[in-house]
Amino acid sequence: MKRIKNILLLIIAASITACGGSSAPQQERASINQQTGIVETYKPAKADLINFSKSDVARFAISSIMGQSSKNIKVRSENELYYVSYMRKSDSKKFDYKIKIDGNTLVWANVDGRWRDGEYDERISFEETGNRLKIYQTFSDGSIEIKEYKIGD
Repeated sequence: MKRIKNILLLIIAASITACGGSSAPQQERASINQQTGIVETYKPAKADLINFSKSDVARFAISSIMGQSSKNIKVRSENELYYVSYMRKSDSKKFDYKIKIDGNTLVWANVDGRWRDGEYDERISFEETGNRLKIYQTFSDGSIEIKEYKIGD
């Protein structure tokens, strides 16, 4: 009976996770607590930035997405958009992106390209906890990559 209950809870958790394909950039994930068998959902907190700025969020997000050092990334803001650029060390090629931040989520695009907000694009969210900022990349298959930065990174 307990096994059937766990299978049912897993199906419910998968259903909750699969429903995350809306264009609204809220990100949730569901998992089953192995000790209690209860379905737990995770949703990053609202963006109440205290120690980090939105420019920091934009810089760290591109650092996470592109696998670049955050120290080499420049950010400027204009009309609620954040323009982010860096030079790749291996070939000195310049890359430029734009970012929109809404609450605790963001959407990015190449400066002259489409917004990454389609059904199969990853969802990006962030959460500040004390002197740390976590960037969450949730992919269309439900997998999540988390990068953590601290003040001074």
